[in-house]
Amino acid sequence: MTMNLSRRHLLAGSSAGLGLAALAPGLKVAFAADAAPAKDVLIVLFQRGACDWLQMLAPAGDPNYIAARPTIRVPATGANAGIGLSSLGGTDFYLSASAPELKTLYDSGKIAFVHAVGMPTTDRSHFICQDMMEKGIADNETKQNSGWLARHIASGGGASAELATISTASTNPAALLGEPSAVAITDASNFNISGGSSTGNIIRAMNTGVSAYKNVANAALDAVDAVQQGLRTLTDTSSTAGYTTGALSQPLRSLAKLIKMNVGVSVATVDFGSWDMHNGLVGEFNQRTIEFSRALAAFWKDMEGYHDRITLVTMTEFGRRLQENTSQGTDHGSASGMMILGGNVKGGKIYGTWPGLAPSQLTTGDLTVTTDYRQVLAEILTVRHAEKNLAAVFPTLKYSPLGIF
Repeated sequence: MTMNLSRRHLLAGSSAGLGLAALAPGLKVAFAADAAPAKDVLIVLFQRGACDWLQMLAPAGDPNYIAARPTIRVPATGANAGIGLSSLGGTDFYLSASAPELKTLYDSGKIAFVHAVGMPTTDRSHFICQDMMEKGIADNETKQNSGWLARHIASGGGASAELATISTASTNPAALLGEPSAVAITDASNFNISGGSSTGNIIRAMNTGVSAYKNVANAALDAVDAVQQGLRTLTDTSSTAGYTTGALSQPLRSLAKLIKMNVGVSVATVDFGSWDMHNGLVGEFNQRTIEFSRALAAFWKDMEGYHDRITLVTMTEFGRRLQENTSQGTDHGSASGMMILGGNVKGGKIYGTWPGLAPSQLTTGDLTVTTDYRQVLAEILTVRHAEKNLAAVFPTLKYSPLGIF
């Protein structure tokens, strides 16, 4: 990402009160402390579009599951059979056959799953549920004007480095709403200004006096300089990690570079969308899951030497209905699943409470939410990210850890 910076852009960014939000798509930064290596890195991967976790991690032998999904179900045996993992509540679960790399990580104890997890809500709107989830609330709770990650960072006294908070998308997600230090970097290799250091020196010279945008401008340039310096000293081994050319591999590869630069990354967000599969689910889901599995395995290999510092968690706004529709897809549902990858995870296990799939066990035809998604996030923040004031992040949550770490 190459940016064209001008005095007008810098002033606009400052006067808007949004750090450098107006500089260019993908750059949002404000003044923070000097860079320092992060103690732990939290990565939040959002499967936007409502991933069907009854396909990702299927109760393949359950007769209710078999009856409800006659054409799209994950089979327990035969052609395209799911990969057997373990049981939860007396039900055996099978990972999608498109995710063998995740099975390897699961067997090594680095991955844990949580099933029947989600947001306590009756809403089925992608936009509303994503917004609620990223702001850390549920139905009938006080609205929040900031994201849960932003509140967590503020609770700890703010960002510890200029590049402590990273979004790999072109803009920052709602989870970071209210965090002025968040920087959106879609590709670390191209994070620079047009003209490079020569242009940067000119901009610095333009902002040596007392002005409303001096700190904003210099902080932006400091962030660019930190990345460029990191690229010059980085020994990049990502070409041998196994990344694909897909939509998840690219941001994870970029994020891996930033972490290995030791520029202070502490919180990072990654988006991987297009899970809203109302029609012809099987082929589309399998292709999406292949990239999901391969990209995560490549990232983990790329991060060798950093495993004990990394916790990656996936989330999605809601799951899908148990019953397949007439277009061989699934419609908006309720409970879904989460995956936690990390060097300190008590993996090789499925956590949560399985509610069952009998008609009397469903909620309006949906898999019932038995674990509030915030319990998983709260445990990560508390155990791995030194959160001391959980009530500031999730005001209504009664913390009850699952024992994932």
